[in-house]
Order: sequence, then C-alpha cells, then structure tokens
Amino acid sequence: MVGTSSRRSPLRSSLIPATTVGLLCLLAATTPAAAQGSSKGTGAAPKSTKADSTVRNAVVIEGDDHLFMVAAPRGWILDDTSGMGSRIRCVFYPKGQTWASAPTVMYVNPMHGYGLKERTVSAMIAENEREFHKRAPKGRVFEAGSLKTASNKTAKVRHFAYDGGEPTEAVAFVPENELVMLVVLSARDTKGFQSGLGPFRELVGTYAWVGSNKEFGR
Repeated sequence: MVGTSSRRSPLRSSLIPATTVGLLCLLAATTPAAAQGSSKGTGAAPKSTKADSTVRNAVVIEGDDHLFMVAAPRGWILDDTSGMGSRIRCVFYPKGQTWASAPTVMYVNPMHGYGLKERTVSAMIAENEREFHKRAPKGRVFEAGSLKTASNKTAKVRHFAYDGGEPTEAVAFVPENELVMLVVLSARDTKGFQSGLGPFRELVGTYAWVGSNKEFGR
C-alpha cells in the first residue's frame, strides 16, 4: 500500500503550504443562494430535500487567506487534519476507511499560480498539464467537460492517466478572483476511479467560495 505522502497527483507540486485552522461552523446562514436549493417560502416549514440536507452538512474551511464551503458526499468523510502533512486543507475518503490507506480519495485545495504571467483558468490548467507531463512522460490528459458548483460557477474538468492508459485522477478547476480552487479525485486503479466519479461530481456541486481576507477587510 502506498502511503499518503507518496500518493501520485498531477497537482501536488502546485499546492502551497496550508495554514488551515479547520472546520469553523455550519454555514446555512451564509451559504450562497444557489447552494440553498430552490424551495420557496409558503408560510409552512419546507420539506427536507437532498439539497437542504447538503446545506445542513456543509462546513466552512479556513485557508491561509480565504474561506470556502464544502460538504462530504454521501458515504464519505470530510477530514480537515489528515491531509495537513501533504499540505492539503481538507480531504475526503469513504466511511470506514482512512486517508492514508483508502484506495480512492478526494481533496480540495487552491492553486495560486504566482509564477505565471497570466493567472487565468486556462493558463493555470495549461501549466498544470505541463507539470504533469514532466512527471509522467507517457501520461495523457483528457478534457472531461465541466461541472457546476453550488454557487453556479463553471468548473472545467480534466482526467489524468499516468501510464497512458485509462485515467485514475480527475480534477475540477474552479475560477476565483485571485486563485483557482482544485477539487481532486485520486484513485489507485481505474475501477476505483470509476466508482469515485459520482461522489466527485457531488463534491464539486457542494463547493462555494465564501470570501478572502481582502474581501472581508481583515
């Protein structure tokens, strides 16, 4: 079994050190409207929906200079401590497993792209792919459409195959004002990758930017 520190990822070298404090609170009060479902007030208590449940389970993660909201997919655990050794703010793995040993995991972390002349999503995706090919010369990158986040942003998705065969990692690139947030699915084999795609899509759908220190004036 490969340990946590040696998990392969096309993104690992792009991540900056995190100073995550951890989970702050449930975010029903500050959740963007798009993440709160489409229930309309009728004077009576609304019925519980899957969207409502996701909002109740959503938490705020504090990064070095920003906050974002995310929720664990059904059957998965959100862990804000186990990934810190790998400089990752929050990690996800199936219930009953661990970050270190789970064959399929997910995580969320920012990519700042400080070294790029243009810090656009396209430029940062291209840089990420160049770094991937340096580490995996036989690897292939596949465009995999896009997904919507809880705040209705469009996340471009790429699939990565290290040996040139079938992909074992998926990455959603979510554009923010000063960075790109990465939502990553990483599996040890293609079977785990395929089984993780559903939770991956669900995870991307729960993500929402809360704000930066600059935006909060702090």
